[in-house]
Amino acid sequence: MRSLEDLPDLTGKAVLVRATLDLPIGYHLHSPMAALRARRLEATLGWLLQRAARVTVCGDVAVPGSDPDPDRLAGVSRTVESIAPGVVMADASASIEDPGAIEYLVASHDVFVNDSFQWSYLPLPSLMVPPSRLPSAAGRGLQHDLEMATALLGEPERPFVAVLGGDNSLLRLHNLQGLVLRADIVVVGGAMSLPLLQAVGKWRGGVAGEFLAECRAVAGLGKRVRHEIQLPTDLVVTRPGGSVEVVEPEAHTEGDVVDIGPLSALRFSEALQQARTVLWCGVLGRVGDPRFAAGTRAVAGALLESGGQRTIIGGDSLVSLFEADDRLRPGIDVVSATDPLLELLKTGDLPALSALRGAQ
Repeated sequence: MRSLEDLPDLTGKAVLVRATLDLPIGYHLHSPMAALRARRLEATLGWLLQRAARVTVCGDVAVPGSDPDPDRLAGVSRTVESIAPGVVMADASASIEDPGAIEYLVASHDVFVNDSFQWSYLPLPSLMVPPSRLPSAAGRGLQHDLEMATALLGEPERPFVAVLGGDNSLLRLHNLQGLVLRADIVVVGGAMSLPLLQAVGKWRGGVAGEFLAECRAVAGLGKRVRHEIQLPTDLVVTRPGGSVEVVEPEAHTEGDVVDIGPLSALRFSEALQQARTVLWCGVLGRVGDPRFAAGTRAVAGALLESGGQRTIIGGDSLVSLFEADDRLRPGIDVVSATDPLLELLKTGDLPALSALRGAQ
């Protein structure tokens, strides 16, 4: 697909940039991932402005299709103005996923730039319609994330170890199959590990049937292709009375799982120390509470001590932890969104990327 350099002369041209302006609900505007997205968007907008283009930025400020939040919209507008004075924000009083809104934007612009990797795994009108009508290209942020994905889709240096934590969404579990096929070892912690532990008979949880079926499929695939899935062998649990204990998964009866245990942290660390390529998406415990950040911190420390790997990390909490310890070093790169990366590793393509490749 085209990069910015492949576009025709932009002098006086009206350029529509579809950006990731939405922030995860519950996170403020100055979270590490928001700051990273702003820096990458600045690179795209600055390049266009230097070539005398008239630039309009569009994007949902919350989850696509949801009602706009005027306060959040005002904050995002100020951010865009601060990083690229002269850029115009598209009217966001209604979602740009409304067919009429996106048709109006397309009709009033000459060129389209997709700079939203985060939503490229969904066939949104704002990502699919413009490339069918306008000369189009990938922005700097999208290009950066695709370069990282390409390294993992091709022939990464091995051993290739993937670490998955964070929320146990069905989308992530479904996409875990792609990691099992590509990575030599897949390490799973955090809430993601619980349905997998139940699927292999080591957890007496209450996982819904659809989740459980997906987890059993993933576990079976891992055995067939001989790519190991490492799950926690001990867990940190908070009991209803407030006490904190380390238990084996099979022994858990009540309470909330808040971290991996020390033995699991040691096993996971050993796996990463051997790795030449690492993809790490999401934290392994509730790192917002320092008591439950020990597992993630221990594994991160082992990764940094070994050095020399190609390392890609993603997820706001994980990036926050690395930044707080001043441990984002050369060799560790950050992907702006993990769900589209996992989808891309599973399917080999995303709807919005296909649309962009087919542009004029």
